[in-house]
Amino acid sequence: MHRATTADLPAVEAFLAPRVATSMFLSGNLRDFGLGRDQGNDHPKSMVLWLSETAGEITGVIGYAAAGYVVFEVPALTPAQYPAIRKALYGRKLLGLNGAVDQADHLAAALDLPCHNAVMDEVEPHYHLRLGDLTLPAGAGQLRPAGAQDLPLLAQWRMASEMEILCARDTAENRSRALMSLQELRAADRLRVLERAGAVVAMTNFNAALPAIVQVGGVYTPPELRGQGYARRAVALHLAEAQLGGVNEAILFAANRAAARAYEAIGFKQIGGYRIVNFDPGITLGESKAGELT
Repeated sequence: MHRATTADLPAVEAFLAPRVATSMFLSGNLRDFGLGRDQGNDHPKSMVLWLSETAGEITGVIGYAAAGYVVFEVPALTPAQYPAIRKALYGRKLLGLNGAVDQADHLAAALDLPCHNAVMDEVEPHYHLRLGDLTLPAGAGQLRPAGAQDLPLLAQWRMASEMEILCARDTAENRSRALMSLQELRAADRLRVLERAGAVVAMTNFNAALPAIVQVGGVYTPPELRGQGYARRAVALHLAEAQLGGVNEAILFAANRAAARAYEAIGFKQIGGYRIVNFDPGITLGESKAGELT
């Protein structure tokens, strides 16, 4: 393995392009925020990348986002590479990792993660949709971009969602992180709300986006408004809007069976499993940064 530089990025993008359905966080962060240290960039989603190669061809990419998350596309990873991965990442703060289940299993083993201490370690169904197959559900409510006036309510919803789905703690740090995420999504025009009779009843966003494919996330309806189809309508309307802008595919993960039914109803098909491991508070991978790859 070796550290990637900006000179490697065309090859990295070529490697990720046909594997985009399982590497949206990696691909989206790279496109939006780039390499951190190499570009003097300290954005929480900027990344350090390590590459594995065979005969000069990339066979795997591991990214570490400054916020403390590991994202990856390593379809050919074997236990023989575990020591190099440990060397690259030990000493860094880790809040979580996520990826295709077989690959995530390798990374968790390579890093010797104390998953028994994780607040979340689950495999969620991974769904894909070609937008030509999108079904728009009937129902009430109109979709609109989230405004600044919506952020206080949406921040409460975001925190409630992360506590419910990701087992996050209700702390000042997590609330601040949730609000910052919403502000960034709004600035990128990727945050939408469903409004009915003047009241906001659901929210949705694209937590990663490329020109032809988006990853749906942040879908939430408060408990007292569930069961009325608001979430599926919000997601479907947002995807229909994206399709007009040239997007032709979407992926997402379903947190529970009710969510899965809603997504299946608008055309999503399961393509695999996606493992999500979260630590709250975060952990440190090893004792120091002395073993980083250069």
